[in-house]
Amino acid sequence: MANDITTEPATESVEDLAKRYAKLTAECDHDTRYSSKLKTKVEHPAFREIVAMGEKAVPLILAGLEKKPSHWTLALDEITVANPLPEGSAGDLEKLVAAWIAWGRQQGYRW
Repeated sequence: MANDITTEPATESVEDLAKRYAKLTAECDHDTRYSSKLKTKVEHPAFREIVAMGEKAVPLILAGLEKKPSHWTLALDEITVANPLPEGSAGDLEKLVAAWIAWGRQQGYRW
């Protein structure tokens, strides 16, 4: 079961942030692997902690999506409040991920 949300260190290095992100995504993915309900995923404490990281998590999420399309686009929705999905392509994960990757590059994110 997931741990309680932890407080982010005040001076967390980029490397430490990446390690924490990797741990949290692995935990959330593991704990929700048998659930087909997106609500289960987005309410998981590790998912919530990643959203709480805010903008610092965006390049980490984009890098992960580039490797493997997944529900982590939902975290981008919450963090950025952007909607880069082209009209008429709802429900198409490949198009959604491609749109987020393009959006991230347009916004100047590096990963």
